[in-house]
Amino acid sequence: MIKTETTSSIQLERYVNLAAYIALLLIVVVVFTPLINKLSIIGGDYVVHLRWASDMDNQGKLILPHPLYHLLVIATRHVFSIDYVESSTVVVSLAIFLLAVLNYKVLVNNSSVSVAILFSVCLLMVTPIQLFYFVDNHLYFGYMGVTVYHSPTMLLLKPLSLIVFCYALKSADSSSKNNLVNGIALALALFFCGISKPSFLLIVLPAFTVFLFVFRRLKPMLKRGYVYGAFFLPVFLVLGLQFAQTYFEQSLSQGTGNADSRIVFLPFETMSHYSGFLIYKFFLSIAFPLAVMLCYPKALIKDRALVFALICLLMGAILTYLFAESGYRMYDGNFWWSGQIGLYLAFLFSVVFLLKNRIAFTAGTAGKIKYAVCMALFFVHTACGIFYFKQELLFSYAQFW
Repeated sequence: MIKTETTSSIQLERYVNLAAYIALLLIVVVVFTPLINKLSIIGGDYVVHLRWASDMDNQGKLILPHPLYHLLVIATRHVFSIDYVESSTVVVSLAIFLLAVLNYKVLVNNSSVSVAILFSVCLLMVTPIQLFYFVDNHLYFGYMGVTVYHSPTMLLLKPLSLIVFCYALKSADSSSKNNLVNGIALALALFFCGISKPSFLLIVLPAFTVFLFVFRRLKPMLKRGYVYGAFFLPVFLVLGLQFAQTYFEQSLSQGTGNADSRIVFLPFETMSHYSGFLIYKFFLSIAFPLAVMLCYPKALIKDRALVFALICLLMGAILTYLFAESGYRMYDGNFWWSGQIGLYLAFLFSVVFLLKNRIAFTAGTAGKIKYAVCMALFFVHTACGIFYFKQELLFSYAQFW
């Protein structure tokens, strides 16, 4: 009898999750696909990347250090006999759907299904609180973005980064989970994450090391071969090859007929080129996770996932604000992506933190007020994201950046 009830419960849970996945798919198709299709036609980054995909398809060779998006577009084009724009729309929309599903799976363990769906969708749209829009007409420049739509490789990177994050966190939680299967999964996740865009590998390498040190797991981890084979080897291998191709062979510079480019230390150079008010915009970008940190410092330091996410945010902010590339890529803002993915993880795991501790945090009047303030800030970020999405969908490309 007990076994039958358990089986029925598992089946019911599967059906509920399947219904949630279908709901998320419908939301992605209805809401995001029109914008992705528009950007695939006219968006600057999409046009350039699709031209590279066409060149790779015609020449039959890799010409970029991060070719995953391009290979997926080429494969989709050949499998479904559609053009590059339609292939891009399919690939990026599925990446957004994958991120929605991963959000849901992380959230549903600490909330109801409907709440998990709500926050999963909101997390697809959150942006900084763009108060200075009324001053400088910018919704993107000067802020540390959370959600952007103009980079197909960034949209592909986000779900892959979350997979890497979760596997890395699992490896630090318990040595019993560091088996061959999980090691291969982590290594493959790192590989695909890197060839989609190296931005997350650049921050997860130092962030994971600092995280292990903070929780006194660094020495025990370094005594076992697992962390070398599953984490350090794939990170150094992918980043090393990409660094050599980009900055030694200068393949991108030569392919575009431009001068050589190098990594340079230039604090605030790329951000200040496009916008002022950088300090204010930084705090408006991190308002929600910052509020969580200030309201619950003692509980936060015990939450490994959130601490790891905040360390990723710190490493991403360092790259965003302090480093640039010389030459023709000086103002491309290629290190901004690292800050954006770090901030996304901070948003996601701040939400998980609040949901997981809802009963404890709302025990008294003061607790209810702090909790309400944090949640209100999250939905202000979401409202700003909806406004940004509307502007991107209805107006000219980059008009309100």
